[in-house]
Amino acid sequence: MAAVAAAVVFAAVAAVLAVLLASEDDTSEDLRTAAGQFAEVLVTYDHTDPDLHREAVVERTTASFASEYESAFEQGLGQLITDLEASSRGFVKDVFVTDVQQGQALAIVVLDVESDGSAGPRRLFDVYVRLTMIEVEGAWLIDDVTDLSFGAGSGTGPDVTSDTTASTSTSVP
Repeated sequence: MAAVAAAVVFAAVAAVLAVLLASEDDTSEDLRTAAGQFAEVLVTYDHTDPDLHREAVVERTTASFASEYESAFEQGLGQLITDLEASSRGFVKDVFVTDVQQGQALAIVVLDVESDGSAGPRRLFDVYVRLTMIEVEGAWLIDDVTDLSFGAGSGTGPDVTSDTTASTSTSVP
């Protein structure tokens, strides 16, 4: 009888732990997905409709960051995209996320970026972006963006050699 009771208790504990681990994995995957999608949207635009890009960025951000981005867009970013006939597309290579603490997490996204425009085609490899993410009503929104490449991303283009061996090392607190 004691063995049966112990087995029931063990099964119950195992079930609770499985639910908790699955929930943690789901949160981590939700973070990765949201971070990767945002990073792609941030570097993907087309000069024929820069407002579509702005709207896609703003809908994935907190009100605070949306205000900052809208301001930058209105102060010249949107016009620059149009004037340079610029088009760009991002491709996520990897996403690293921290643990969630008080509804907030950090993500490091590594992506390649292909762009074209009046200055000619260009491709950047291993661009690192840090995203501060906040959970708002069950959705992960971006509250801050930091470029961690510091201009060291390798790439090809009109004035760039084809060296793809550069790497950037980052650590997440």
